[in-house]
Formats: sequence, structure tokens, C-alpha cells
Amino acid sequence: MKATLKFDTRLIWYSVLIWILAFAMSAFIVLPWSYLLLPVIVFWTTVYFFKKVERTLINGLVVALIWFLIILGLDFLELVGPYYANVTYYFSDLRNWILYPLILLTPVIYSLIMENNKFKQTPPDTSR
Repeated sequence: MKATLKFDTRLIWYSVLIWILAFAMSAFIVLPWSYLLLPVIVFWTTVYFFKKVERTLINGLVVALIWFLIILGLDFLELVGPYYANVTYYFSDLRNWILYPLILLTPVIYSLIMENNKFKQTPPDTSR
């Protein structure tokens, strides 16, 4: 029996993990390489998250929206905090903006592909 998606600490933890990894990666990785590494980080975190959750489109949409809202809230707290007091610096860095489409699209596209593979692997009902 597969586990269904519930709003639990695992869902929150993976969004915080993506945010921490994106923040750490942007601090240490040279700029052109970060555009290649950030999608890989988000993709593998999504794959690992969906190992224990049913891979349906609805779950992908819910995960994408919850992760987006949590990461947006954490970025807002980072912006308000003492470290990023310079608002123009935060908004001028494109690494901060590429994360949002990745968070919204990666779980949805992954769940669509996995749901399509599940329907392809299911044999047709020929018991008529």
C-alpha cells in the first residue's frame, strides 16, 4: 500500500533542505555553474521525496505549491533579516529567481512522467 500525501514535517523538511542547499550552493559555486547545479539539486531532492509518496499529478501540484510557499517565506525572512538589508542586491541576483520556477515545475513534471509510466506498465484488462 502506498503512502498518501499528508501535510507533515517531511514535506516541510524537504522544502527547507532545498532552500538550505540552494543558499549554500550560491555561496560557494561560481556563477555559471550554479545555473547547472541548482536544477540537479532540486531534481534529486524531488526524486528522493517521491520515493515514499504516491506519484500522482495532484501530489506533485500540492508538493510544488507547499514547497514554493515555504521557500518564498524563508526568502522573505532572509530579505527582512540583517544579512540582506540591501533589497536591490537580492532582486538583482538571478540565482534567487531561478529557484522559484524550478520549485514549481520540477515536482509537477516528475509526477506527470511517473504517473504516465505507471499507466504504461499496467497491463490492459482483457477479462471480457
